[in-house]
Amino acid sequence: MRAVVAAVAILAILASPIGLGAFLPGDAGPAYAPSPVGPAPPSPHLFPATGSGGGTRGGLPLVAILEVYYYAIRDDEAIVLANPSPGAIDLSGWRLTDREGTIEFPGGSNLPGRTRIVITRNATSYFEDTLTPAAYTYGAGNGTRMVLVGRIPQLNNDGDEVLLLSPSGDLVDAFVYGTSTYSGEGWVGPPAAKVPHGKRAVRASSDGEYRDTDSAKDWDSPRSYGFGQSDLPFERFEIAGAAVAFLSPDSSLTTLTESLDRATVSIHAGLYTLTSPGLGESLRAAAARGVDVRIVLEGGPVGGVDVREWDLVQRIAGAGGTVRFLVDDFAEGTMARYRFLHAKYAVIDSAVTIVGSENWGEHGFPATPRSGNRGWQIAVEDTALAAYFEDLFRQDSDARMRDIVPISAFSPNLYESNETPENRTYASPIPAARTTAPFHVTPVIAPEHALREDALLGLLGSASTTLDIEAFYVASAWGFGRNPYLEAAIGAARHGVHVRILLDGTWYNVEGDDPVDNDDTVAYVNGIARREALPLEARVADPNSHGLSKIHNKGVLADGRIAFVSSLNWNRNAATSNREVGLIVEGSEVVEPFRLGFERDWASPAPPPGGTVGEVLGSPLFLPLLTLLVVNVALLWAWRRQRRRGGKGLSEDEPTL
Repeated sequence: MRAVVAAVAILAILASPIGLGAFLPGDAGPAYAPSPVGPAPPSPHLFPATGSGGGTRGGLPLVAILEVYYYAIRDDEAIVLANPSPGAIDLSGWRLTDREGTIEFPGGSNLPGRTRIVITRNATSYFEDTLTPAAYTYGAGNGTRMVLVGRIPQLNNDGDEVLLLSPSGDLVDAFVYGTSTYSGEGWVGPPAAKVPHGKRAVRASSDGEYRDTDSAKDWDSPRSYGFGQSDLPFERFEIAGAAVAFLSPDSSLTTLTESLDRATVSIHAGLYTLTSPGLGESLRAAAARGVDVRIVLEGGPVGGVDVREWDLVQRIAGAGGTVRFLVDDFAEGTMARYRFLHAKYAVIDSAVTIVGSENWGEHGFPATPRSGNRGWQIAVEDTALAAYFEDLFRQDSDARMRDIVPISAFSPNLYESNETPENRTYASPIPAARTTAPFHVTPVIAPEHALREDALLGLLGSASTTLDIEAFYVASAWGFGRNPYLEAAIGAARHGVHVRILLDGTWYNVEGDDPVDNDDTVAYVNGIARREALPLEARVADPNSHGLSKIHNKGVLADGRIAFVSSLNWNRNAATSNREVGLIVEGSEVVEPFRLGFERDWASPAPPPGGTVGEVLGSPLFLPLLTLLVVNVALLWAWRRQRRRGGKGLSEDEPTL
């Protein structure tokens, strides 16, 4: 089948006088005009959750096992218990056992209502890894001593069970995992899946309530729970201050540098990469004039740390700035809390919060009027929102965390990028738009909020007339099944919403040997649209035809009035393992630049004039040109495969693994 498609593509290319640049893959699908935007509905407290709790058995037990950290990096195996009732419970004489070793709560142990406690083997190590004190210890460190009954429990990495027993010996709760053969009271069916090294098993919840079916279903979650991760509240903010919405490449560098250059007190930024000379100089200059400049960066981006970044951060640090990196160091028993720190956010003077889709490099923030990536950014002036992001930054960059390393102690894996700035001029840029009209924003922080049914999934399901999605990468399937974001968008179309999905067409996102690339996603979506006659269309965009380096956005626009601006790619790792940051922005006026940008990108350029297929076949140049094209395509494919080296983009492109 691919051979037939390739042959048709070759004929289409040859029929065009401008060759490869005229071919736009993935445009098949029903065409329609978007419905007019209707009146704005009353603004909900975000979006109602629609999922079920996954089954319960009359609520949690008197005391419940909520977390188990058994495949530990160090010696801080831990168990978290919770009291879901409002009243306190006397835990004196209660026991935890793996049926080989047993520990008992000493007399006077008390668990207040609606609280949780941590029991760990080494309270000192636990605090170093989480900055959270453990209430009880059955080994070393500060904390109330558990009573050892027989040998000390040693949870097997591959499989075991944790049983909670009342003083009378009755089973209260159980957790069974991996290769355990436990078939006794308190557990039904096969064990819960084993978690990877350094990850926590966490009881799943829906609609704010924990599951309780006494089975593996209670512990089934797509999220990867790292040790020491944040658990930020999910909050909606009413914004009375100003906001600036701006696009890349249109005005991104100018708008961001103006914000940085106005800083008088502080600039705190969490970034995947930093390679823009202009932004680097603004940060250095701010540090030199006494501004408290602090940056936390990903210590192991795909391909390594760019030598340009290393030079820039050395200069920033030399001017008085603080630069830290999130790193793995297995030799020292450290695993980073997140697979990648892939966020792109900054807080200026504890008053302005900036969130966007673009890495701080020359393609995301090109010098005007150069071309670059398509991306969305927004700067919001609000002290309450800024305080929320300051707390996020504090947790991401806290020097007490063992995965945070100062620049003075960091030895990065450096590489020299072959990326160069665009030389093309970007025609007719869409200007940044400043608004003072009241609006609302809701931070969506991954991994803790990414799969909440009232966050991005709620936004996708809330659209009533139109839903527009522009993204760098969307996998149709994740490891455990279909992509929940994509399925939510398709579900919106099934409810009559006009849905348009525009995906990047850069070569590494449409390779023929990858079954979950953007071209495959477009085929999947348009196949559903045709079979079910839905108001749904997906396209692969040719960035060059729009004067762009690539479509690097991760944006959503619902009903023309609610936007999602974020760093979150629609793949499993981004939603379940990475540190990502986004904002749901409610307000027609503030999101207008994003609407204009999407409409421009969606509009396909008119096809160039050219001969028909019959005219091409009859040309005496057909066979020589076909042979030359095939040879060149084969050479180009081989070169790109060599360059790819196992990652989707080895420069500014974020990980899509």
